Amino acid sequence: MTRSNTLHRRGPHRPAVRWLRDALWSEVMSGGFSGGLFPREADLMKSYGASRSTVREAIDLLRREGIVERIQGTGTLAVAHRNTMKLVEAHGFGDSVQRAMPGTASRVLAHEIVPMPRAAARRLACEPGEDALLIEYVGYQYGQILGLYSNYVRFPQAESVRTTPFRTHWYALLEKAGITIGETDFLIEVMAADQLLAGILEMEVGRPVLAMEQVIRDDAGDAFNYAVLRSRGDRMSVLSQAISPTFGIRKG
Repeated sequence: MTRSNTLHRRGPHRPAVRWLRDALWSEVMSGGFSGGLFPREADLMKSYGASRSTVREAIDLLRREGIVERIQGTGTLAVAHRNTMKLVEAHGFGDSVQRAMPGTASRVLAHEIVPMPRAAARRLACEPGEDALLIEYVGYQYGQILGLYSNYVRFPQAESVRTTPFRTHWYALLEKAGITIGETDFLIEVMAADQLLAGILEMEVGRPVLAMEQVIRDDAGDAFNYAVLRSRGDRMSVLSQAISPTFGIRKG
């Protein structure tokens, strides 16, 4: 069965709308439409073997999700952009973290000494209430908000971080502070944006947010950084790649 007939033949009308929405969503997020301009309805009908009503409903779903907008006199435009980062880069490793995160900038909301929260203390194996450096910031890429990030750094590592200028992204800050990352771990979930978070991230209440907790250890294995990370689900994704241990054997 060819691609042009797939959506038309596999099921009834409602699944066809969902399948087409998913296909178009993937095209938008991967930059598949030149200049962000959607093809005409007739072209989408032909490409996907879908009815006019299916095309219109799928585009309407994308519009409600904030992925596209209808512009009078222009057509339908993709307005969402996704930054895809390899998981190894999200951990702070790779040939060049700076190249992995081009166009980044940060707006610091808090930079102060606070009592270490219980949750952070448990992850960093220290006492609740001891001094910690809190740095909370809004992260941007090419002028678009990516997320809200709160980092609790324990001393003595916090001393060098505290006096280091923060302009681009967190890993660049740690590098400038002279701290080498030895190990990191993530807990990754999905949550809906509440009113407070939606206001900071400039998104609608209830929209999906990529929610993460992170612990960073230095090259001596000491856990020094606990972070609560909230990224816009329409602008941030993480790519994980793995190779089977037997892949090289099979090829040989």
